[in-house]
Amino acid sequence: MRGKPLAIRAEALYLANLMIAPGLAFLLLLALYWKHRHDADPLALNHLSQTVGVSVAGGTLIVAVLAAFLLAGGMESGYTLMVVVLYFTLVHSSLIFMGVFGLIRAMAGEHYVYPLIGRLFRA
Repeated sequence: MRGKPLAIRAEALYLANLMIAPGLAFLLLLALYWKHRHDADPLALNHLSQTVGVSVAGGTLIVAVLAAFLLAGGMESGYTLMVVVLYFTLVHSSLIFMGVFGLIRAMAGEHYVYPLIGRLFRA
């Protein structure tokens, strides 16, 4: 089964982007998607499109909300750092948690749609 290893690779790169090598793993994930977007089987395409889409959406969400917190509270507010850390911890941990489920599903050879925003990125 050619799709299962590709699906596992996509989910592993998604998690690496969140935990080990942000940016570098995302570029590798984009390259993997770009290379296999037309010839991947449905399982691999599902995991590739989910991981790329959620990575872009998650990164955009984190940057946008953190910028809004900084603009609204400014660096002078004593609560800004607390709110930023709490928000980052909640969102980042949730993305990791969903990625672990995606990796488990990929290892089992099953499709996975990320909760809440995953429906937007169906292949």
